[in-house]
Amino acid sequence: MPRLPSSLSRANHYAVVWCADFRLQAVLRRSNRGIPVALIDDSKRQSVVLCCNPVAEQAGVFAGIPTVQALARCPDLTIKQPSAAAETAAERVLLELALNWVPLIEETEQGMVTLDLSSQPEMHRDDSARSLLNRLDSAGLDVVVGMGETPSLARIAAQVAQERGIRLWHLAPENRSGLLEQLPVSVAEISAGLVEKLHLWGVDTLGAFAGLRREMIASRLGEEGVELWLRLTGRLQRPLKPASLELLFEEHYDFEYEVREREPVLFILHRFIERLTIRLSGTGRAATAVHLLLSFSDGSCYGKRLPLPEPTLDEDVLFRVGSGHLETLELKSGISSVRLRLEPSDLIASQQTLFGAGLKNRHHYEETLKRLRQIVGSDRVGSPRPKDTHRPDQFELVPLSAEIDEPDHQAALVVEEEGLRYEASGAKQIGATFRRYARRVVAEVEFQDEIPTRLDSSRAKGIVTTAYGPWRNEGEWWDHGKAWNRVEWDLELKQKGLFRLVGKEGEWVVEGYYD
Repeated sequence: MPRLPSSLSRANHYAVVWCADFRLQAVLRRSNRGIPVALIDDSKRQSVVLCCNPVAEQAGVFAGIPTVQALARCPDLTIKQPSAAAETAAERVLLELALNWVPLIEETEQGMVTLDLSSQPEMHRDDSARSLLNRLDSAGLDVVVGMGETPSLARIAAQVAQERGIRLWHLAPENRSGLLEQLPVSVAEISAGLVEKLHLWGVDTLGAFAGLRREMIASRLGEEGVELWLRLTGRLQRPLKPASLELLFEEHYDFEYEVREREPVLFILHRFIERLTIRLSGTGRAATAVHLLLSFSDGSCYGKRLPLPEPTLDEDVLFRVGSGHLETLELKSGISSVRLRLEPSDLIASQQTLFGAGLKNRHHYEETLKRLRQIVGSDRVGSPRPKDTHRPDQFELVPLSAEIDEPDHQAALVVEEEGLRYEASGAKQIGATFRRYARRVVAEVEFQDEIPTRLDSSRAKGIVTTAYGPWRNEGEWWDHGKAWNRVEWDLELKQKGLFRLVGKEGEWVVEGYYD
């Protein structure tokens, strides 16, 4: 089989985006980049430094040093404490901007994400990586990107980029052996004991270790050595665990005082939707549902998932969904906080039928149905379907679908009333279509020799030119009180058309007409 050109191949390729000292960067973001800053842990008896920026390192501050000693070495040192809220916000920024690159992303650890690049052409990978680096820099996060043919090799590449002070480093498969020869074994993040053993062996580079035989490594270095050899030779492949996006596109606001009117809440919802749609559009996704959570001053909470007929980024549609539901709620207590979340769509798209008659605007369709249900009741809105019985005039109401069937799959049954027509789905019918009247149309009929000769009703009246029938039908005669019988005639009226006349329950009824 001929090989595909390199531009068309789908070989696995990965990138690791790493934000070193993530907890410190989450607190700093755009400020204090030119002054010495340290993040401390004062939960213990003696406060110590967790991490610090390069300016503080130049002054002799390092992780693990007591805070008092750090201040003695660097009197201008700015002390910061970890912030869970800042770390959550930074993690969201990192994940959202990474989603602009490719859809499949794994949150490997705090401040590090792994990306599957197999869906992107190779020629665009470096440009996309630089674009991501610039966006993260504008967001106040200093990161590096490493690329490789496996997640493990991409992580090694990111480690190299961090140690060498470069933003992007690519451990390309075509010259991987030569690049590994230039890297010390400490880059691979292995235990100090294994580093010491390799140093005693005279193995100081990853390339030299990758050149050893697997059997020798397994017998002398055990499981850790074999795992490192598999990582370096590109044979250790693992599937990524897709990042969870449920809580990513979410906004929260706590009111300073309890709110008993809906207008302030609607104002906050509109502002939330504006922000979230911008963030969501940057990831190539749309919203499939709106999650609304309200907290009340009496300690109670209310949450509701509002699904959308189809994914959308239309701010007006999303706001109408949230505000429309809020207006239906009875506020028994003041609102203390509001939380809004947009549920993102997945990236699996399905192509609809090319020549189908789908709805032009599903959102308006769904809103119209909701209003109808509120006016007439849920049990009165739907589409008529014939019941599974031998009695021909028995129907039931089923919920309306969001799709309109294709023309060649429409049924012959149509209910018509005051210009409104409801068509049932089913197999294609051959011949004239029978259109049934929704309301009962009582008729007076003149007979001659037991054959109808004249018809008079509110829907049709005139002289009968041709009469087809009669067709008699009956059933459930064995069940007292449910027995039924009917006589059908198809009558062609002069210059009026063809109608169906039914005799039942002691009277004549015009059931419909043929089109």
